[in-house]
Amino acid sequence: MKQSDELETRQTDLQVKAHIPKGFFPVDLNIVAIGDSLTEGVGDSSKQGGYVPGVVKFISRQKSVDDVRVTNLGKRGNRTDQLLQRLNQEDIVAQVARADIIFMTIGGNDMMKVVRDFFYNISLQTFDKEQVKYEKRLSKVLQRIRQINPDAHIYLIGFYNPFLHSLSSVNEINVVVKQWNESSEKVASKFKGVTYVKVEDLFEVKEPLLAKDQFHPNKKGYELIAQRINEYVLDQQPETNQRVLAKPESK
Repeated sequence: MKQSDELETRQTDLQVKAHIPKGFFPVDLNIVAIGDSLTEGVGDSSKQGGYVPGVVKFISRQKSVDDVRVTNLGKRGNRTDQLLQRLNQEDIVAQVARADIIFMTIGGNDMMKVVRDFFYNISLQTFDKEQVKYEKRLSKVLQRIRQINPDAHIYLIGFYNPFLHSLSSVNEINVVVKQWNESSEKVASKFKGVTYVKVEDLFEVKEPLLAKDQFHPNKKGYELIAQRINEYVLDQQPETNQRVLAKPESK
């Protein structure tokens, strides 16, 4: 073999070995959970933070993940307009900017504000008008997050009907929840790297999944939400995020 041929072979070998597949080395992940009381974990009797610990524990067990750092920015009562204001605060902007994955719950308080404001003169038409406004605000929230962080994959978690069993005669509320969740899903679909997570069906069972306040999830309810989120995490391979979670190898 000529010296030039041998040199070319060595260079080719080096090029092949230099191509290390994605996920070969474990990565560190920054996770930010942001939104309302569902992210804060209100109602969780374990006081561990609702669905967030279950999701973080699941992600931490992935072979492609080394270390997970989590920041919970959930705040009870937050609506889309209030969250949008918070996304201009310097400390929150810094946390969101560093995130690799963002989990968000928002919208439930927007809907409940309609109930409070129009309690004595409420109708499906009232919710329809406010639903359009909600879509615009939610879109602004996602736009703002994308301005701060163009690459993090965002999981927008839907909400459920807390009155499904206690006010079973009020079928309109269930219709409204479904329609508003459809709005959330529609808005999410317009953004690259945003996944909508459906959870309303989890609370349609007779098993008690609400806390003592009969509004927020209890420990079991949050565990089910976490399991559902984890299913979506496994199904997603975000193109915009280089730190992709690897699906477990089939046995």
